[in-house]
Amino acid sequence: MNKITTVANIKTAIGVLIILAVVVAVVAVVKLDVLGNKGGGLSKEFKYDVNELVQIDPNLILYEESAEAIKTGLANTHGITVDSKGSIYVAGDKAIRIFDQSGEQLGEIKLNDTPRCLAVTENGTIYAGQRDHVEVYDAEGQKQASWESVGQDAILTSIVTSDNNVFVADAGNNRVQYFTARGSYLGEWGGYGGAEGEFHLPSDVALSRDGFRAYVADTGNGRIQYFRWRKPPVEATTLGRVKALFR
Repeated sequence: MNKITTVANIKTAIGVLIILAVVVAVVAVVKLDVLGNKGGGLSKEFKYDVNELVQIDPNLILYEESAEAIKTGLANTHGITVDSKGSIYVAGDKAIRIFDQSGEQLGEIKLNDTPRCLAVTENGTIYAGQRDHVEVYDAEGQKQASWESVGQDAILTSIVTSDNNVFVADAGNNRVQYFTARGSYLGEWGGYGGAEGEFHLPSDVALSRDGFRAYVADTGNGRIQYFRWRKPPVEATTLGRVKALFR
């Protein structure tokens, strides 16, 4: 076999391979449903039954809606609380609006900034948490005090009161601070982390009825932390001692 015949055979083989490759490509393109006209392979009768997922054990339902929803008229709401008389306080936009249980508006307190959390004492004193500080109003809605900022990075998310103290959750600094009713700093818990007594985005704080125990929603760590005192909160110690008393 001479060189000319060998070269011709090689060219023929290459040509055949090219033709086969083109044919395979054409067949693949024809069969490929690039527009999705053939669907996802499920029949038209396919149904995803979620009924089992939405069933709730009746024993877990503790409450039922007993009245119509209250239309607050606020574009954005951030906090809600109820006073000793049953009046409902809603914080949002740049105001606090007060409603009776039927939804009738009883009053409004206009603010200079957005209230992010809210608490009302037995005597009607209102504590409104702004982004980095607390403002105090009397039962008539008159401003009584504006406390100092608790820090540039502060984001106040919850506020609650006992007889003599005010507790404020600060998600920006991962802590809960507590003050006298007049705003004097007493101490704090927290610090960023996952160890006992540390927080990651504390979103809410609540007190027991006797005021000696605090429950903090440690949202970033997906848990609730519990603190208590051997003495009343007004005599509570600062951070180092509180960690030692942590249960």
